[in-house]
Amino acid sequence: MEKIINLSTKNLTKGEKKIAEYIISNPKEVSDMSALDLGKVLNTSDASIVRFSKNIGFKGFSDLKTYLKIQINSFKKPQNKILEKWNNFQSENDIVDKIVKSDLKNIESFLSQIDVKKVEETVKNILSSKKVFVVGMGCSRGVAQFISWHMKRIGVDVELLQESGIGLLESLVHLKEEDTVLFFTFPRYLTDEVQASKLIKKRGAKLILITSELFSDISVNSDIVFKVPVDNDSFFNSYIVPMELCNIILTSIYEKNKDRIYKELEEISSFKDYLYLK
Repeated sequence: MEKIINLSTKNLTKGEKKIAEYIISNPKEVSDMSALDLGKVLNTSDASIVRFSKNIGFKGFSDLKTYLKIQINSFKKPQNKILEKWNNFQSENDIVDKIVKSDLKNIESFLSQIDVKKVEETVKNILSSKKVFVVGMGCSRGVAQFISWHMKRIGVDVELLQESGIGLLESLVHLKEEDTVLFFTFPRYLTDEVQASKLIKKRGAKLILITSELFSDISVNSDIVFKVPVDNDSFFNSYIVPMELCNIILTSIYEKNKDRIYKELEEISSFKDYLYLK
């Protein structure tokens, strides 16, 4: 069952961050450890390990280990995913039925565990920011483009970043504490993405992460983390749920600024003869 897990910098004490970082670096080993074993490795008590597990949303350390094992088993190399799905579809109708049903299952899962308070906090950060940066590379490009285009349309000062390497870091070095970054990323994580998250944290800007995997270096550098399922019955991941989250955020922004947005769109419509073909 999905659960709301609060794995972000502001929710972790110094000791808990140390535990989280070790788990992120050694998920397979930790999944086979007892709380006592892990405590000995980290020079802390087993009670601290159990308390950490509960503080981030699990029933206990055993529940956390079960989650880790599920995540480890769910990660597959592309070629292995092809083999697994090789005989998954028997006809065109079968493709339609299974793909739609798997997407619906992801949406239901997302709906059952979404934290409305995190959505409200995200919107509050966006509206109070001097500037919003949206980061999305690789498979995340489409989702990042979608939300940044609509944010700009409703009056948010937004910059879309999709370049990797030094270009990404050069753009982020201009971040201010009053800025917010929406970061879309899905495993496998790029080294550039991890480095970018560290730079964002160093610059003091708010980092809001949208991802399918909670235990990552990027997660512990984030202020708000949204877990969104993207796996389905085909070889390709589905980004319907991340898009739904974008719609929720955009609609929340719109609802708080309807008067201004309406007036701006009315002004734009006065130039419609120049904007549209007759």
